[in-house]
Amino acid sequence: MQQVNFNQLYYFYIVAREGSIKAATLKLHVTQPTISNQIRILEESLGYKLFERKHRKLLLNLKGEALLKRAEKIFVLADEMIREAKEGKSKERSIIKIGVLPSLPNLFIHDFSLKLWKDPNVAVEIIHGSMEYLIELLDRDRLDIILSDAAYLRSQKRYRNFNLGSQKIIAVADPSMTALKKNFPHSLNDQPYVAFSKKSSLQEEVDYFFKLKGIVPDRVGEVDDIGLMRHLAIRRKCFALLPYDSVKDAIKRKELIKLGTFEKVESNMWLVTSKQSGENVAIRKTINAYLQRK
Repeated sequence: MQQVNFNQLYYFYIVAREGSIKAATLKLHVTQPTISNQIRILEESLGYKLFERKHRKLLLNLKGEALLKRAEKIFVLADEMIREAKEGKSKERSIIKIGVLPSLPNLFIHDFSLKLWKDPNVAVEIIHGSMEYLIELLDRDRLDIILSDAAYLRSQKRYRNFNLGSQKIIAVADPSMTALKKNFPHSLNDQPYVAFSKKSSLQEEVDYFFKLKGIVPDRVGEVDDIGLMRHLAIRRKCFALLPYDSVKDAIKRKELIKLGTFEKVESNMWLVTSKQSGENVAIRKTINAYLQRK
């Protein structure tokens, strides 16, 4: 079995991350010839090139990109081991990293992850971002699960999808727009409206509902964040369509009023995970606990 020289691999890893040998010298505190020589030896031992030179820049080729992904896993794990050793941890705490779309209600995120937060053997990290960004992190083992408003179906062999339920969507607005309750939902025609971005599966359902009913609201803008949408509905004096749980407190405080419920339009909650992370015991217990809640 061919042995890997981890010093050479680390030099490659830093050069690939920093983008150039010159930048890597500042990180590694060694000379450029030393780094160049170590990478050359690594390429010779592997039997293939890792970089291509274009306009005096080093660019990873396909084999270099594949090696970088593996090197990242090795050195990220090494950093975690060193950090834990310095902190004097006698018991390893499992880290569960959860990716979350900004269009999901905070109450749903809280209810789902509560069991993990209460587990003394688990540390939880919440990361917000677009679906594309979160899937990239999941593929690089930087995430364990994704909470989404839609299943991810591009590769069913690679990912698992769990339906965690759904809730009705209601139309809310500033109290000054109470007249829109009459003849709802047709009263929304030509009214100022803040929407989710077109990438949202929920927005696709809403747009289909509008088309079916012949309603054309005055679309004043698009956002991806539920909190911002709620704030805009209050300050901009426009209506918005949101899951009930995300606005019930604002309705109780009379900051918003409910105009009506959008029948057959629901906010779905999904959990997306890779086949490997889906076998994590803590994650499976959390999924089961959420699905079995009263």
